[in-house]
Amino acid sequence: MKHLTINQMKHKNIKFLAIIFGCCLAWSCKKELNVLPTTSEVDGNVIVDATSASTVLNGVYYRFADAGVDVNKVPSLLWTQVNEVLPSELANGLNHAGISDGVSNLLIVSQSPTSAYVWDYGYNLVNAANGFIENITPVTTIPAATKTEMLAEAQFLRAFGNAELLLYYGQYYDPTSQYGIILRNGPVTADNINSPRTGVAAAYTSILGDLDAAIAGLPALNTQICYANASAAKLLKARVLINRGAAGDYAEVISLTNDIITNGPFTLEANVKDIFLTKGFSSKEVILGVQPFPTETEKFTQYQVNGYYTISGILASFFNNDPSSQWVYRNDQGGSVYGRAFGAINELTKYYSGPVVNPVQTPLAENCYAFRLTEAYLLEAEAITLSNGNLATAQGLLQTVEAHAGITDFSAINNANTATALQLLIVKEEMKSFVGENGADWFALRRLPFNTIQSIQPYLISTVQLILPIPYAEITSNNQVIQNPGY
Repeated sequence: MKHLTINQMKHKNIKFLAIIFGCCLAWSCKKELNVLPTTSEVDGNVIVDATSASTVLNGVYYRFADAGVDVNKVPSLLWTQVNEVLPSELANGLNHAGISDGVSNLLIVSQSPTSAYVWDYGYNLVNAANGFIENITPVTTIPAATKTEMLAEAQFLRAFGNAELLLYYGQYYDPTSQYGIILRNGPVTADNINSPRTGVAAAYTSILGDLDAAIAGLPALNTQICYANASAAKLLKARVLINRGAAGDYAEVISLTNDIITNGPFTLEANVKDIFLTKGFSSKEVILGVQPFPTETEKFTQYQVNGYYTISGILASFFNNDPSSQWVYRNDQGGSVYGRAFGAINELTKYYSGPVVNPVQTPLAENCYAFRLTEAYLLEAEAITLSNGNLATAQGLLQTVEAHAGITDFSAINNANTATALQLLIVKEEMKSFVGENGADWFALRRLPFNTIQSIQPYLISTVQLILPIPYAEITSNNQVIQNPGY
């Protein structure tokens, strides 16, 4: 019997799912893929061949996208709340237009619903990836190359989930700390559901081990941009390492990001706004996208119809003399629910090209972007400053990014003649580039000196607030887990 290639099997499986569920996109089918092998009761019974393995792997991607339903039970991605809104509010890039939700003013406590957003997301993803890995491992009917690539995808997804957990809840900045995460390397069962936290060093070892395997096993380009590839794994590794900041980490960040830029199949968009407003996932800058359901309106409703989230004054000041200010956010002229209630607001229009008064959903309004090439340029530039490297090289990388946003005046960059001054400009660009996108703005802000962070996020009064509290539900149900100091 002729073996199918990896690409053929993925295409065949997506086509099969489309026929069964009447969908036109793979992501529109993922709402049905809720039979993930997460307990011993289904061990060995779900994955029996390449087709069933591909179906279950799609279920892991379902967790990565945080797919579910909106308040009206319409299948929707919930990535927006976890990976776009929450981190940008923490960084004081976005504010809630109405009454404070306790995020942008850093008032999250263990009992706050927002304390569980990333916690639930991360462990749902990790558990799904663990189930897939455990169940595919003993199967011998899958071609070796196919199995290797599928395992690499699952390891990338598990690493993403664990990295989110560590960077939000663990003392990520101190590899010697005992306050890491609950490190799960297998499916959750009744015997292991209550487990203690590992140290930060162990968490990093697990995450980086998964990413090294993913880099080795993933293709340069996958069958769709919503499936993992080697550049996404390298960029995630760079994101993890620059936040750890241990000896040798900055040099490896520079190496990884330079490799992505120089040897990867991705290129910066000539005008960055075209990614969000006209090209979407067809842009050669998008490294990993998160494909929405074809019928959802969740993101458009939050950002445009209701106008829940607005650009903060401090972030707006970073956009001075930046043409991106004309489309990343716009004065909604009272066109949204919150705009009518509180006066005209600067609503986030990064994904929306239509009118702000009487808004009508546009084709790319629901798209989400996990990784873009811009991040590689900025991480390399920042790692150079953090390692006291060649500032001219870092300045050139930052200028390249800003030129693709339409900026022509680089005097501020040219005048930043110390590593500290240049890092601040790079972080400001990271906050502008990734507001309401993938969390890179919050991670970048925290890498600045504490006093500088406070000048941008004035509600930060203690290092305790740099990470979130372990959710109350976990503390009360798991007698082995300990809360973060200060909460």
